[in-house]
Amino acid sequence: MSTSPTGADAPTRRVQILREAARLFAARGFHGVGVDEIGAAVGISGPGLYRHFPGKDAMLAELLVGISERLLAGGRARVAAAGGAPAAVLDSLLAGHIDFALDDRALIVLHDRELDRLRDDDRRRVRRLQREYVELWVAALRKVH
Repeated sequence: MSTSPTGADAPTRRVQILREAARLFAARGFHGVGVDEIGAAVGISGPGLYRHFPGKDAMLAELLVGISERLLAGGRARVAAAGGAPAAVLDSLLAGHIDFALDDRALIVLHDRELDRLRDDDRRRVRRLQREYVELWVAALRKVH
């Protein structure tokens, strides 16, 4: 089965753009970075970014919603894999969160500094996902203690 060049390249380019946007936003703040800089970091023109994202705010939303979705999905998978043993569930959640914190520092900084830059609906979505993630921890802690 062959894949068209556009189909094969688009996800890779999109991931590159998000990675560089996260790095730049974390280093200099959302308002301190222009689309031209993000484009230059991935080897395309700033206006070329608009083929992948409607704007910087869409990049930020995808980054922040994405980390919340990833944490929740990873937490759910860890809870399921731990087999219901309370201490094992808590240990697994802790290990997963530590791995995330060490692997995705730029996203943590970005979340801490720039969450208030999201549109209201995106911010609500992030908060809902975060609540669900925290509920996993609360359930695990209740069973342990």
